[in-house]
Amino acid sequence: MRLSQPVSVSAIAACVAIGAAVLTGCGSSADASGSPAETVAVSVGVTPIANAATVYLAEELGYFADENLDVTPTIIQAAAAAIPSLQNDELQFALVSAVPTITAASKGLPIRVVASNDRYNPDPEAVDGAALVASATSGVTSPSELAGATIAVVGLKSAPELALRLALRGAGVDPESVEVVEIPYPDMVSALTSDRVDAAIVADPFLSQAKAAGLPVVSQPFLDALHGEAGTTWVASERFLQAHPDAGQAFVRAITKAVAYAAANPDAVRDIMGSYTEISPEARAAAVLPYFDSTIDGEDLQFFADALVTEEFIDSAYDASGLLWTLDR
Repeated sequence: MRLSQPVSVSAIAACVAIGAAVLTGCGSSADASGSPAETVAVSVGVTPIANAATVYLAEELGYFADENLDVTPTIIQAAAAAIPSLQNDELQFALVSAVPTITAASKGLPIRVVASNDRYNPDPEAVDGAALVASATSGVTSPSELAGATIAVVGLKSAPELALRLALRGAGVDPESVEVVEIPYPDMVSALTSDRVDAAIVADPFLSQAKAAGLPVVSQPFLDALHGEAGTTWVASERFLQAHPDAGQAFVRAITKAVAYAAANPDAVRDIMGSYTEISPEARAAAVLPYFDSTIDGEDLQFFADALVTEEFIDSAYDASGLLWTLDR
């Protein structure tokens, strides 16, 4: 992986009205720091998992305020749901994996990756913050026993489903032999304990909740199949970035600072999770946190583009090199 050197983006002269968002001031007007000259209000979509802590930390620590951004985090239950909300201007930024981003871009939707939030841990032997968990009555102890099972993921054709399919292949199981169903993270433990599903890919802080309930961890699909690859990324619509490049640059600077802070301050991450989840302090304390990392390049995205073709998430080969929005930070 290489970190590309950013280049400048020219300011756009005219203000563009942005749907449901309240944008005060013109996107082309910036102060000496490069931040918008007047406060810009933006809505940011996140799923309620540990990865989202960065946006709440940026808000609490004043990083957004320092950049003249008024940020409202909006909870979404599946990352793929953020893509249409970006296109219709209900959201200006969203935290998603590369999978829905590349899927949307391959269909011609104008979406760009502006920053990285985290990676899958590069150590395949590490303990991950996401795992394949079985129901207590399923009898499943290994991925090789999952043929014919019903397995929950947070979103269909998502990063968890991609990791699941790759991990199943590695265990000698045909991915087409399992039924994959969509269940939001907050509902996964109850789905497992009520035997609605045989297994689920659960992410912290809900994974800690599953472990506390005595549910068996079968494997770590993300580390098995995707260790070291890009995790969640921050994306925006191309239209918003063209109309408000200064706000885009300001968001990237603020969130990059928050990612570095999260990596260095795990206790702060655990504390802030209490502001956007209902997970107990005990479960948050036991949660395995993401591998926060702000580096990303075209090779990271191309890995997923190629995997999506292999797993037939997209119809044909896609060049992901143009997805990164390069800018002067």
